[in-house]
Amino acid sequence: MTGAELAWEVLSKLGTTVVFGVPGGAILPLVDSLATRKDNPIEFVVSRHEAASIHAADGYARVTGKPAIAMATSGPGGTNVITGLVTAMTDSVPIVLLIGQVPTTLIGTDAFQEADLFNMTMPVVKHSWRISDPSQVADVLIEAYETARRGRPGPVVVEFPKNIQFMECPPWEFQPKQEEQAEWDEKPLVLARIKSYLRNAKRPLLYIGGGVVSSGTQEYVRQIAETYQCPVAHTLMGVGAFPSTHPLALGMLGMHGTWYANNAIQNADLILALGVRFDDRVTGKLDEFAPNAHIIHVEVDAAELSKLVPADIAIRGDLRTILPKFVEMVPARTNEEWWATINEWKKDHPLRPPTAPDGSIATPKVMEIVNRHLQAEDIVVTEVGQHQMWAALYLRREKPRTFLTSGGAGTMGYGFPAAMGAQFAAEGHRVVLLAGDGSFQMNLQEMGTVAQYKIPIWMIVLNNQGHGMVRQWQDLFHGQRRIGVDLLNPDFVRLAQSFGIPGFSVNSEEALEEALQTMETIEGPIMLEVRVPQDEHVFPMVPAGQPLSMVLEG
Repeated sequence: MTGAELAWEVLSKLGTTVVFGVPGGAILPLVDSLATRKDNPIEFVVSRHEAASIHAADGYARVTGKPAIAMATSGPGGTNVITGLVTAMTDSVPIVLLIGQVPTTLIGTDAFQEADLFNMTMPVVKHSWRISDPSQVADVLIEAYETARRGRPGPVVVEFPKNIQFMECPPWEFQPKQEEQAEWDEKPLVLARIKSYLRNAKRPLLYIGGGVVSSGTQEYVRQIAETYQCPVAHTLMGVGAFPSTHPLALGMLGMHGTWYANNAIQNADLILALGVRFDDRVTGKLDEFAPNAHIIHVEVDAAELSKLVPADIAIRGDLRTILPKFVEMVPARTNEEWWATINEWKKDHPLRPPTAPDGSIATPKVMEIVNRHLQAEDIVVTEVGQHQMWAALYLRREKPRTFLTSGGAGTMGYGFPAAMGAQFAAEGHRVVLLAGDGSFQMNLQEMGTVAQYKIPIWMIVLNNQGHGMVRQWQDLFHGQRRIGVDLLNPDFVRLAQSFGIPGFSVNSEEALEEALQTMETIEGPIMLEVRVPQDEHVFPMVPAGQPLSMVLEG
């Protein structure tokens, strides 16, 4: 086989059925090999821009939990995907990106469409490789796939020079690897301290994040919470890791977390932190975070342990190995006094959705109405901004991998292409995109991709005629001096219709409900524009740099 043919043979054996990308000169041998595959064909989904290809692969990987494959050509093709790599790296999403490169004989000569993508991508991925000999093709791709998925998942890059794609490779035989899980080194002294903390805590709290989703350990978390009768607060990346409607759920914590979740963590005397990284959007003012709590932090990435918040007990390891041990250790409790306090907080400080003027719908109300049309297995994908926070607060997600969003990087333009990729992995379930008008236009060109492949996503654009979250910060912290936030938008419905996609525009609760009922009867992609208030602010909110107890409620 040639290098290009062997690449797809290896990736096919690893389970690849779809690849996202944009064709170009330096990857034409790879593209041509896709066209000639007869056995185990791999679908090539061509985006309108490489930035969308990498986000689409991201969405696919978040739904399946397996590495997704993306492809870009050399030079500008490779530079266009760097934002997507940052997005995936920050949120621990496994992607294998094949980047074409000029022939090895031309590397370093400033050849047409040459860029040093090996070194450019190295800081934003788990690892980068450059294949320099056809004998390396199979081994590098297998190692790249395994690196993307094992430990803390993340994106990897394989730079693939064009002449290597043409060269004949030595014979290769697939040998599947057995999955390995590192054993937890259970030191008796550490176990004794954990048991002591669990036994003596009066105000315990479970703080869970994306690591629970990545490891698939949500059932262990539920068992621990129910046995210990412990409140559970999640990060933005942890939406769906614990059922939203469970009586022990406090919802999201952090900058836009619920009042009671934030005050629970500030008043807790024991925090069991699982698959989280204590980022600034969660902790608020670091030196006032959880001042009276012992912290047990379990995380697969050693670099995150005690990086920002010192842990009393820091455990590096796979949650799949460690949490079954915690299930055995947690004592059965009622925590009646703690729950009495929390329930009083919930009563006094509920979520307070804003009201909307005539001709628009309050965004939290949009979330509540959309929620009535979602099944548990349906997948919600958001863009970034105010709607993202309202979705995390008001939507009810009961299962992991049903809420996709750019958390750590906060990448506007992520959601639309990620929803496309998610639909290829959704196995018949509905994918709903919730997008602000500003974020949606970051990758608006993908309307053509959706139309061409008839990707049956619901595109719900919440139109407040601008960058709402930036506008909110200007209003609250910059003297209401608004600049650069008001947008001249297209007619989203007519734009969709120009691609043959049906669309609706609504500005009342009744019209929204009617439109969603109609949408349930339509096959294929659909556009729904919802006019929401221009001056709406999302609360609760903890101002940047303030402690979590300083919650603004609107």
